[in-house]
Amino acid sequence: MKINQKELVRRLFGFLNFRNMVRVSLWGLIARRNRTFFIFEGREYTYGEVYRQSERYARFFLAERGKLVQAGKLGENERLSLGIYTDNIPEFLFASFGAGLSNSVLFAVNTGFRGETLARVIAQAQVSLFIVNESTVGEIGRIDLAAAGLHRGDILFAGDKALANGFRTLEDAVSSAGAADVRGCLLPVDNFSPVIVIYTSGMTGMPKGVPCTHIKLVGAGFKVRFDTGLRRTDRGYISMPLFHSNAWYIGILPQLVAGGSFVLKRRFSARAFEEDMLEHGVTFLNYVGQPLHYILEALEKKYGGPGQVEQALARDPRNRFRIAYGNGATALDRKKLMKCLNMEHIYEIYGSTEAVITTANKPGDPVESVGRVPASVKILDARGRECPPGIVDGKGQLENYDEAVGEICCAVDTDNLRFEGYYGNAGATNQKFRDGIYHSGDLGHIRVLGKKRYLYFNGRTDDWIRKDGENFSAEDVLRYAQGMPCVDCAIAYGAPCEVADEKVMVAVQLQPGRAFDPDGVFSWLTQQQMGGGMDPKWMPDYIRVVESFPVTETQKIIVRPFKREHFNLEACPGMEIWYRTKGDTTYSRLTPEKYREIKEGFLRNGRSSLLSQG
Repeated sequence: MKINQKELVRRLFGFLNFRNMVRVSLWGLIARRNRTFFIFEGREYTYGEVYRQSERYARFFLAERGKLVQAGKLGENERLSLGIYTDNIPEFLFASFGAGLSNSVLFAVNTGFRGETLARVIAQAQVSLFIVNESTVGEIGRIDLAAAGLHRGDILFAGDKALANGFRTLEDAVSSAGAADVRGCLLPVDNFSPVIVIYTSGMTGMPKGVPCTHIKLVGAGFKVRFDTGLRRTDRGYISMPLFHSNAWYIGILPQLVAGGSFVLKRRFSARAFEEDMLEHGVTFLNYVGQPLHYILEALEKKYGGPGQVEQALARDPRNRFRIAYGNGATALDRKKLMKCLNMEHIYEIYGSTEAVITTANKPGDPVESVGRVPASVKILDARGRECPPGIVDGKGQLENYDEAVGEICCAVDTDNLRFEGYYGNAGATNQKFRDGIYHSGDLGHIRVLGKKRYLYFNGRTDDWIRKDGENFSAEDVLRYAQGMPCVDCAIAYGAPCEVADEKVMVAVQLQPGRAFDPDGVFSWLTQQQMGGGMDPKWMPDYIRVVESFPVTETQKIIVRPFKREHFNLEACPGMEIWYRTKGDTTYSRLTPEKYREIKEGFLRNGRSSLLSQG
């Protein structure tokens, strides 16, 4: 009888689980106990202290599970599920490691989820406890807790009791379980079961939970640690949100394996990076989206330009910064940052929370690529046919874009070690796995150099938008775009960004006799963010006004031409485009002069080809 891959790993390597990793890495290696594991807002937390706190949380989770089983609200073989909806704070780490030690499931909820979306995510997860802090407690207070399957007593506030809005504090709850008898409450660990569930968005518009299993967390930690050669003397810098897989797979777990440490930041701040890097001896950065660009921008603004940054920092004895690992940075920004800070390498990767396809640009690889890929990674066109490799001209520009660029896919069946399907969402899982092929929802092409296949990333498909390192469905944006004042019909899609990833763009058909109202639209969208459940990332950066939409025979709007034309006023000078930038309080009409200014940004960052390719 044939044993599938998962069953074979269970039998031979059942000990490879996140629970054992936490126990050994934080506590079992005695030499580590008094070593700094992370620094948060000036305070150092040792490996031993983090383990003791995590054990307290684990005991609390087990005690809660015991109560639920006894009350008949949880089956004897069911694990406790809990949610966390906070900034990057130490309690997030304690809860995550505590979930691993207690064999619970932690749902890491994106703090951008609001209103109905937040309530639906909580309801789908069926959590018994939900952790919030001062930045999110107001939002949890605005949703219908009953509809989300929660009571006020299920909400735990991480922080000062004075700010808890009447909810019980997490510390009080954890302390109350100190003497609890939790014998018999711990279930055996299956290393293919989830520990942390991270949310991504899909074509349905409903966020999808991606299970980060015991073995996937262990595997990611070892892979990145050995890719980068991290050592116990390395110190990371984690400013990416802990509800994002990047923070775990690339930031925390490799340091846990190496015995290193990291600085934990509540939120990313480009201006704070230099001071933190020099003060704390940061050597390693995980990133997703545009942080490298913003760091460069802040440094150049302070010192006057790349040459001055290099002169000030490259040879500064306090500068130990040597490696970055992440995705979303342009080749130009990577080259500049490496020179300015005298770095060894930046590992630009391709990957997703599902982690079916993972690559990394390693030393010696073409800098514009995201690394080598095996034959199982395929580029498929809209009909499911494999695309030919890309052909480049003497300037390195892709000549056969239309033929070579397609969806990045991978030949894999459901018996694989990386992706077990979306949590409680069989429909979305089946959409990803079709006919033995995993569909990423990303666009890319392959270039063959010296008989080696290199992957190049070209953006998202029409149904997805990627902004600031996060993926979300065009449907998310569309729900609000169609409600804008004066709008009769709308579509949403990703548009080129001069820095990284994409901008959010919508095209709208106005109600008869109405004109576009930039102040009214901006005000309405702002109100939706404050109380209507709209994620700030979904705010359109560009709005195109059209007389009417082209449709298919089945009356579906044809989106691809709009995505191709985006806001390119040089190619389509008759378009009516409105735009906003950071700090604006209204939308402004895009003029040819402003378009040329935007284009200059693309030229500076080596992304001008995106303007013509769409």
